Amino acid sequence: MNTDTNAKQNQGKTMRLRHCLYAGLALAASTLLVHETQAQEAIRVPMMTPLTGSIAVLGQDSKKAAEVAQETINAAGGIGGRPLQLEIVDTQGRPEIARREMERLTREGRAPVVLACDISAGTSGAAQYAESAQVPLLNGSAVSADILARGYKWYFSHQMSSDDEAATAFAYMKTATGTKPLADRRIALLYEDSPRGAGTGERLRKLMDANGVKVVSETTYNRADRNLLPVMRKVQDSTPELVVWIGYTEDVVAGMKAARQLDFKPYVLGIGGGMGDPRLPELVDPAIIEQLHVANVDYFNPDIKRAAAFREAYLKKFGAEPSSYAGTCYAAIFTLKAALESALKASPDLTTTSMRDAFRKLDIPGDQTVTSFRSIRFDPANGRNLGAEDLVAAWVDGKRKVTVFPPSIAVGKPVMLP
Repeated sequence: MNTDTNAKQNQGKTMRLRHCLYAGLALAASTLLVHETQAQEAIRVPMMTPLTGSIAVLGQDSKKAAEVAQETINAAGGIGGRPLQLEIVDTQGRPEIARREMERLTREGRAPVVLACDISAGTSGAAQYAESAQVPLLNGSAVSADILARGYKWYFSHQMSSDDEAATAFAYMKTATGTKPLADRRIALLYEDSPRGAGTGERLRKLMDANGVKVVSETTYNRADRNLLPVMRKVQDSTPELVVWIGYTEDVVAGMKAARQLDFKPYVLGIGGGMGDPRLPELVDPAIIEQLHVANVDYFNPDIKRAAAFREAYLKKFGAEPSSYAGTCYAAIFTLKAALESALKASPDLTTTSMRDAFRKLDIPGDQTVTSFRSIRFDPANGRNLGAEDLVAAWVDGKRKVTVFPPSIAVGKPVMLP
């Protein structure tokens, strides 16, 4: 009787042990599967950019840069073992659409962070909603300092500002003036009248006034206008030696053609992606670019050493040089990557708060970017990138751009005024 009882007890213990072992193995397998699923689950980040409308060239270039960045990041293991998936949203560069899309992405999509590779008008609309919704917005392209002046706490501007552009333009003009003082030069300002163009133009004029440099004319136009003959004639009448011109690709092309029609040949210092667009020699006769001795204050130029790997990947994929728009958006995506990695180290769940905190902690050396930046570090007061710095690239033979300023990254020499 005792023998039978002991046997039954031992058999019961064995069965319970087996059940526990099977349950443990099932739990381990289930846990492993969950971890594998989490490791492979894509990190989705919305990216707002103008794919259509009058400024679509910016968005199309930004989209191409996003493709290259995403492929590069994922080929290297992604972010914490998870692939990055950028979801492109068209804003047309319009503030009302950007704001509406920002609301949709944060309410319906519950995005913990949004990237904007957009013009200043569109980014301004998105930033306003991001602040009220308390969702981090990383700006990769807009330069308007007016957005920074609002003191937003959820806006982080990877891009340089209007103030940075004006300071670089003025520093370069002092370098390029040669032995003749800048105050003795005849300088005209020409810019499109959006917050982007007007913001930089007005800041540069104030900077020149403060340093005793007079402006012989200050002319504005609407970037949608394709007949710039009257505008260029007005500038020509002021007989400038140097025209500082802030514009986008389409209006710059229209204006350069008008200048040729008028046989107007001042030196030109451009500011922004328009005068620095690598497609410029295809859109106007290269002889026009050469006659105007064009140099350009820009966000990016593919000939700097830091940009070599990106340039090679972009050329291989698209058969063309990356534009300023592509370069600055690409750089912003890698800043986003660094913030995502930082946030994931703190917690496996990405939240708006963890992303905001991650941006605030970033301190990336400039030589780890594809830009001319000294560093990437955000001002807690307004989200400005404290290490942002422009470069100046000069067109050579009207066909290729060479970085000529600042000296620390220059590949060629400045274009000197006669």
